[in-house]
Amino acid sequence: MKGLHDACSFLVTVCDDDMAMKVTQQVHEIDEKLQAVQRALADQSVDQYGAGVQYVNDWCDMVKAELSRHILASYEDLSAQNHTLTVSLICLFLSLLKLQPY
Repeated sequence: MKGLHDACSFLVTVCDDDMAMKVTQQVHEIDEKLQAVQRALADQSVDQYGAGVQYVNDWCDMVKAELSRHILASYEDLSAQNHTLTVSLICLFLSLLKLQPY
């Protein structure tokens, strides 16, 4: 943005008053649009962060409930619970990766 403002300052000094006013107005409009985009991106980041935190909290609640559930101590039951928690953890990480703005 500094380059745009530097170019604007140069043009204002070398152009007639009408053209200088038009250039200044256009740069002002660009600044306003850029600020609107920055605010929208900030809001989107906050929303994504909130969604990620909520998803992790929900996942932790599910794991807590699963771990506190009374299960039979057979190998098959323990394997099934391990599988459920492993799949849930994989889903958690995949959904968190989708929230990244990359």
